[in-house]
Amino acid sequence: MSRKRTENDSESGPVPPHVPVDRFGFLKQEHGNSPERFSKARSTSATDHDREERKVRKWRKMIGVGGSDWKHYVRRKPNVVRRRIRKGIPDCLRGLVWQLISGSRDLLLMNPGVYEQLVIYETSASELDIIRDISRTFPSHVFFQKRHGPGQRSLYNVLKAYSVYDRDVGYVQGMGFIAGLLLLYMSEEDAFWLLVALLKGAVHAPMEGLYHAGLPLVQQYLFQLESLVKELIPKLGEHFTQEMINPSMYASQWFITVFSYSFPFPLALRIWDVFLSEGVKIVFKVGLALLKYCQDELVKLPFEKLIHALKIFPEDAMNPDTLLPLAYSIKVSKRLEELKLDYEKTNAKPVQP
Repeated sequence: MSRKRTENDSESGPVPPHVPVDRFGFLKQEHGNSPERFSKARSTSATDHDREERKVRKWRKMIGVGGSDWKHYVRRKPNVVRRRIRKGIPDCLRGLVWQLISGSRDLLLMNPGVYEQLVIYETSASELDIIRDISRTFPSHVFFQKRHGPGQRSLYNVLKAYSVYDRDVGYVQGMGFIAGLLLLYMSEEDAFWLLVALLKGAVHAPMEGLYHAGLPLVQQYLFQLESLVKELIPKLGEHFTQEMINPSMYASQWFITVFSYSFPFPLALRIWDVFLSEGVKIVFKVGLALLKYCQDELVKLPFEKLIHALKIFPEDAMNPDTLLPLAYSIKVSKRLEELKLDYEKTNAKPVQP
């Protein structure tokens, strides 16, 4: 894993004796509705290993030393970059590539010393809320498991720094899963600037409206999703209407945490690769693909069972190699823009992202 070492990493990790972890660092005995739910260790053949090595070499050539060739390659061959990102960024390069495609590396270079200032010298009104929530973030990952350990301290620092950097947003609970995911692949300072890039919109539309009071951007996204379900999966959309199911009952966390809260970790990573490259439309595409894939079962269920099924999807539906090609085939960009305008007309004023 490509998270850089920090001064806190010298402390021994919180792995209990004889408890195996998967390749992402989650305890293997954990089950239930958690990101590590399907992170099963896979036996890799020599052929798989060789294929992965070739993939890594292609990516290293594409990005250059420390990302020095990235912008040039993107300008020359944008379709190749898009195709390779959709196939999945090599895990050993994921942290660096995420910083390059999000624009956060540029923010870091333009703001030397700012993160240290925010962490060490500033105080936040959200500090107690952050401390209260920290243990709920990836509790079965070895990096975050130890109370007051290096992972929890790093997570606290990033969230506290952001709450000071943007006092209008401050801290909202769902931000912990995003910051936690980033910290598994990069240093505190890098994770902070990627969080800034996402919420302030360095490359794509700003996400901060997801966390403003009243969650205005979440409301817009749920309106758009509900309309898309009715249009693209009409049989399921009609069943949802009959059972009085609306997207706020199952999809809010999809947007607030970009699937990092309850989706299998390997799938969440693949979604994040595309999300950072192509923007929020991939969240709609994946959500719609998941509902489409499962609709034959979902349309049979009454309200109570439907609510449960929409929170814990079957394992085969969560296979990235099955779900993501289906998601990529769903075209939503134009319709999302039209539905955004419809939402703004209905609500009298534009949603501030």
